[in-house]
Amino acid sequence: MISPVGLEKDRVLAGFKKFGATILYLIQSEKKEGLEKKLADTVRRFAIELKMFLEKILEEIIIEEANITNLESCLEIMQKIINQEIKAQADKIYVNVSTSSKIFAIASIYIAGLYPDLVIPFYAKTSDYIIQEFIEILSNNLNLQNKEKREECIKDLIEIKKYFEKSGWTKGEYEISLIPALPFKRFTDFQKNIFKLLLSNQNELKLKKLMDLLKGKEISERSFRSKLSYALRELLDYGLIRKSRNGKSVSLYLTEKGNIFGNYLI
Repeated sequence: MISPVGLEKDRVLAGFKKFGATILYLIQSEKKEGLEKKLADTVRRFAIELKMFLEKILEEIIIEEANITNLESCLEIMQKIINQEIKAQADKIYVNVSTSSKIFAIASIYIAGLYPDLVIPFYAKTSDYIIQEFIEILSNNLNLQNKEKREECIKDLIEIKKYFEKSGWTKGEYEISLIPALPFKRFTDFQKNIFKLLLSNQNELKLKKLMDLLKGKEISERSFRSKLSYALRELLDYGLIRKSRNGKSVSLYLTEKGNIFGNYLI
């Protein structure tokens, strides 16, 4: 199971209890400075505390770092874990997107689309957030000039802080919902080689050079041109590459989307 930690320890445990994972990857925020430091440090502390708690019942808990607000970073760590688990012949890999950033959730859906029979995202739903109690306490104690009201308010806020430190932002029972991912188009080895060549040439390549690099001796010129035309047309239709013409010369480029797919998904 892959679980970004975020600010909700209970939600990590909810997913673990439901599916009974044997290996757990906890994804924590990378170290931050400035305004993001306090939040990142809290997430990192939560990850350590979860690992210490779960070590009593699990043999293998791995903490990985990612910039959870950067799509490329999220895709990179996900693909790294998936590759490791494929080599280890994992049967199912569950991904808890309820504890993640929106960017990590998007990355999870991308990955699940590539491995629809292996990777299963899920969401642990709750309607009980302690922020609701926080707002209610402040709303019911508007007159903080009153010493009694002020002391009551402070006492209640301390209790909320204690709960947050123990379990995170959410509480109560969790309803687990699986998130079905639509499988992506399966790229051929020939198309993957086109991506590799474009990436190794800084995302730009003359069509003539691409043809020279790809053509094997065992295929006729006519058959090769037909095969290449079909492969490129699909990549163009998907918006993964674009082409431009300068006189008789045609150049191919990876789009921004194509660069993400080529680097982190293909």
